[in-house]
Amino acid sequence: MFGVGFQRDSVSHELLLRNGLPQPEASTNKRVLGVYTPDWTGGWNNTFHYRGVELGFLIDTRQGGNVYSTGNMWGQYSGVLANTAYRPDSGLLIRGIDKATGKENTVHVRTEDYYHSLYPIQEAWIYDASFVKLREARVGFNLPSQWLRNTTVKQARLSLVGRNLALWGTHVPNIDPESAFSSANEQGIEMGQLPTTRSIGFQLSVTP
Repeated sequence: MFGVGFQRDSVSHELLLRNGLPQPEASTNKRVLGVYTPDWTGGWNNTFHYRGVELGFLIDTRQGGNVYSTGNMWGQYSGVLANTAYRPDSGLLIRGIDKATGKENTVHVRTEDYYHSLYPIQEAWIYDASFVKLREARVGFNLPSQWLRNTTVKQARLSLVGRNLALWGTHVPNIDPESAFSSANEQGIEMGQLPTTRSIGFQLSVTP
């Protein structure tokens, strides 16, 4: 992922600020800000059986890699996300070094001016895409054999199945870290895609 980063001090790596606001690097000097490819992925699928009752689950994880979120960018730019609600009367004091003086920043800025200043800085919207998901959980049991008398069904199982029930270990606010604009070259780019749907339903399996 190539883009524009924050201007930083070459020694302390603190943000360089002008009038209290972060500054973008030159647009002609784009650099690598992240990599979509995860360090590793894995899953754990297990099923327990006890006297005709079945309990199963599938846990899925992705560790490493990055995602670029325009949903967070526009949400903070427009002020609709919860973290933009902090608007002290004195203004925000951004930690960094004043470019003009070379000293610690003491200039307070309006909240909206701060988030507007981040718009041209793609580095602000690059996140760690790691996550752990409870991809599926199910509880099932065999229907009593007497219920199947006088039918052609030898066995029937009724299950309660839930998918995408929980998300842990994510560092990306407000979006599904698994979001992608497409499965081609635009992987790792979130542009307002709907999150993975959580669903709960019933499943009936029969053996004739």
